[in-house]
Amino acid sequence: MHYGEIIVDADLCNKLGDSAKYPYLRIVFPLLADTVYIHRLVYDEIMMSAQVKEQIHDLISEGIMQIVDDDDLDTAESMVYTSTWELLAKRMMNPDKPRKNRGEVASLSLAKTRSIPIFATDEMNLQPIIDAVLNTGMNDIHCLRIIDLVKQIKAGDFPSLGRRDAKLIWLIAGKKKEHFDQDVWPLEDK
Repeated sequence: MHYGEIIVDADLCNKLGDSAKYPYLRIVFPLLADTVYIHRLVYDEIMMSAQVKEQIHDLISEGIMQIVDDDDLDTAESMVYTSTWELLAKRMMNPDKPRKNRGEVASLSLAKTRSIPIFATDEMNLQPIIDAVLNTGMNDIHCLRIIDLVKQIKAGDFPSLGRRDAKLIWLIAGKKKEHFDQDVWPLEDK
């Protein structure tokens, strides 16, 4: 499925972009959305590999990706952002580890403020938190994970990508080959 706007998390960027040979971050993001936002905090978290930053810079120069920050918000948006941050921080942040989950809280706060419907992340247990804290039936936010991306490829949502691409994405993301071949996309399901 193609979206107008999505916002991304560091873990998904790191997983999709951590291969110089297969630059799936650069391949997949334009297929997913017209505009891909990355919060400044998340951008600053991405330190794993030069490939990831390089692909992000390419996407920025092509006008597909934008770095956003809460400094970009007007007064009314800042109020929504701050109250959303506070709600999420109570649920997701540990005062003993203040940096943990900051990127997710910032991205989700911006998504709620700007009505960005998709948060591209590979965090397994985040959707129930979003549903409990943020989703009210209006401008709901949904997580898009690696498994969802693979299912979209399997469904034919991206005709330029096939099973081989889905499997490479799966493996580059550090997931088990056996799980992919047996459960996610068995060969007989070609």
